[in-house]
Amino acid sequence: MTQELRERKLRQEIHALRVKKFHWPLDGLKFIMNGLGFGESLRALSEERLQELKSIMLNYRKHGRPYEFSYDKQGKYMFSLMKQANWTDSDLRAYLLSHYRKSHWNLLDKKERRAVIAMFQYYVKKQTQANTKENPHGKETH
Repeated sequence: MTQELRERKLRQEIHALRVKKFHWPLDGLKFIMNGLGFGESLRALSEERLQELKSIMLNYRKHGRPYEFSYDKQGKYMFSLMKQANWTDSDLRAYLLSHYRKSHWNLLDKKERRAVIAMFQYYVKKQTQANTKENPHGKETH
Protein backbone atom coordinates (compact mmCIF):
# COMPACT_ATOMS: atom_id res chain seq x y z
CA MET A 1 0.00 0.00 0.00
CA THR A 2 1.41 3.39 -0.93
CA GLN A 3 1.95 6.15 1.60
CA GLU A 4 -0.86 8.17 0.00
CA LEU A 5 -3.32 5.28 0.48
CA ARG A 6 -2.18 4.70 4.07
CA GLU A 7 -2.69 8.40 4.87
CA ARG A 8 -6.12 8.34 3.24
CA LYS A 9 -7.11 5.27 5.27
CA LEU A 10 -5.92 6.96 8.49
CA ARG A 11 -7.97 10.08 7.71
CA GLN A 12 -11.04 7.88 7.16
CA GLU A 13 -10.42 6.06 10.45
CA ILE A 14 -10.05 9.37 12.30
CA HIS A 15 -13.35 10.60 10.85
CA ALA A 16 -15.00 7.29 11.82
CA LEU A 17 -13.80 7.79 15.43
CA ARG A 18 -15.00 11.40 15.34
CA VAL A 19 -18.50 10.29 14.37
CA LYS A 20 -18.93 6.93 16.11
CA LYS A 21 -17.00 7.36 19.35
CA PHE A 22 -17.21 11.09 20.06
CA HIS A 23 -20.23 12.31 18.06
CA TRP A 24 -18.30 15.46 17.19
CA PRO A 25 -19.20 17.75 14.30
CA LEU A 26 -16.37 18.44 11.84
CA ASP A 27 -15.81 21.89 13.39
CA GLY A 28 -15.42 20.23 16.79
CA LEU A 29 -12.68 17.94 15.47
CA LYS A 30 -10.88 20.89 13.86
CA PHE A 31 -11.09 22.86 17.10
CA ILE A 32 -9.70 19.97 19.15
CA MET A 33 -6.99 19.20 16.61
CA ASN A 34 -5.94 22.84 16.69
CA GLY A 35 -5.86 22.81 20.49
CA LEU A 36 -3.65 19.73 20.45
CA GLY A 37 -1.24 21.36 17.99
CA PHE A 38 -2.21 19.41 14.86
CA GLY A 39 -3.66 22.36 12.94
CA GLU A 40 -7.12 22.19 11.36
CA SER A 41 -6.52 19.99 8.32
CA LEU A 42 -6.08 16.23 8.29
CA ARG A 43 -4.75 16.45 4.72
CA ALA A 44 -1.87 18.65 5.90
CA LEU A 45 -0.67 15.98 8.37
CA SER A 46 1.98 13.40 7.63
CA GLU A 47 1.32 9.70 8.12
CA GLU A 48 3.20 9.82 11.42
CA ARG A 49 1.13 12.75 12.74
CA LEU A 50 -2.11 11.06 11.60
CA GLN A 51 -1.06 7.92 13.51
CA GLU A 52 -0.36 10.07 16.57
CA LEU A 53 -3.77 11.78 16.40
CA LYS A 54 -5.56 8.46 15.88
CA SER A 55 -3.72 7.00 18.87
CA ILE A 56 -4.77 9.92 21.08
CA MET A 57 -8.38 9.47 19.99
CA LEU A 58 -8.32 5.69 20.54
CA ASN A 59 -6.76 6.02 23.99
CA TYR A 60 -9.08 8.78 25.17
CA ARG A 61 -11.52 7.30 27.63
CA LYS A 62 -14.61 9.12 28.75
CA HIS A 63 -14.97 8.95 32.50
CA GLY A 64 -18.21 7.84 34.05
CA ARG A 65 -18.26 10.63 36.59
CA PRO A 66 -20.94 13.33 36.56
CA TYR A 67 -20.14 16.50 34.60
CA GLU A 68 -19.78 18.67 37.68
CA PHE A 69 -16.67 16.70 38.73
CA SER A 70 -14.85 17.92 35.63
CA TYR A 71 -15.12 21.55 36.77
CA ASP A 72 -12.86 23.60 39.01
CA LYS A 73 -14.28 25.39 42.08
CA GLN A 74 -15.60 28.35 40.06
CA GLY A 75 -16.95 25.92 37.45
CA LYS A 76 -18.91 24.06 40.11
CA TYR A 77 -20.54 27.36 41.11
CA MET A 78 -21.36 28.01 37.45
CA PHE A 79 -22.75 24.46 37.18
CA SER A 80 -25.11 25.04 40.13
CA LEU A 81 -26.33 28.30 38.57
CA MET A 82 -26.75 26.53 35.24
CA LYS A 83 -28.98 23.91 36.87
CA GLN A 84 -31.02 26.59 38.68
CA ALA A 85 -31.53 28.31 35.32
CA ASN A 86 -32.80 24.96 33.92
CA TRP A 87 -30.02 24.63 31.34
CA THR A 88 -28.60 21.25 30.31
CA ASP A 89 -24.97 20.39 29.65
CA SER A 90 -25.80 20.37 25.94
CA ASP A 91 -27.27 23.88 26.21
CA LEU A 92 -24.09 25.10 27.91
CA ARG A 93 -21.80 23.45 25.36
CA ALA A 94 -23.78 24.93 22.45
CA TYR A 95 -23.64 28.36 24.11
CA LEU A 96 -19.89 28.14 24.71
CA LEU A 97 -19.23 27.02 21.15
CA SER A 98 -21.40 29.72 19.59
CA HIS A 99 -20.23 32.62 21.79
CA TYR A 100 -16.60 31.74 22.58
CA ARG A 101 -15.73 28.97 20.11
CA LYS A 102 -14.72 26.82 23.08
CA SER A 103 -16.22 23.46 23.95
CA HIS A 104 -15.77 23.36 27.73
CA TRP A 105 -15.79 25.64 30.75
CA ASN A 106 -12.15 24.78 31.53
CA LEU A 107 -11.07 26.36 28.22
CA LEU A 108 -12.55 29.78 29.04
CA ASP A 109 -10.37 32.65 30.24
CA LYS A 110 -11.24 34.66 33.39
CA LYS A 111 -13.24 37.32 31.56
CA GLU A 112 -15.30 34.72 29.68
CA ARG A 113 -15.95 32.78 32.88
CA ARG A 114 -17.19 35.92 34.65
CA ALA A 115 -19.49 36.66 31.69
CA VAL A 116 -21.02 33.16 31.76
CA ILE A 117 -21.56 33.32 35.53
CA ALA A 118 -23.12 36.79 35.22
CA MET A 119 -25.46 35.51 32.52
CA PHE A 120 -26.60 32.60 34.70
CA GLN A 121 -26.99 34.88 37.74
CA TYR A 122 -29.23 37.13 35.63
CA TYR A 123 -31.36 34.17 34.49
CA VAL A 124 -31.68 32.78 38.03
CA LYS A 125 -32.63 36.24 39.40
CA LYS A 126 -35.17 36.72 36.60
CA GLN A 127 -36.65 33.28 37.29
CA THR A 128 -36.83 33.98 41.03
CA GLN A 129 -38.60 37.27 40.39
CA ALA A 130 -41.08 35.57 38.07
CA ASN A 131 -41.81 32.94 40.71
CA THR A 132 -42.28 35.64 43.36
CA LYS A 133 -44.78 37.52 41.17
CA GLU A 134 -46.77 34.32 40.60
CA ASN A 135 -46.85 33.52 44.30
CA PRO A 136 -46.07 36.74 46.24
CA HIS A 137 -46.81 35.45 49.73
CA GLY A 138 -45.11 32.08 49.37
CA LYS A 139 -48.43 30.27 49.80
CA GLU A 140 -49.25 27.30 47.66
CA THR A 141 -52.20 27.78 45.37
CA HIS A 142 -54.47 24.91 44.41
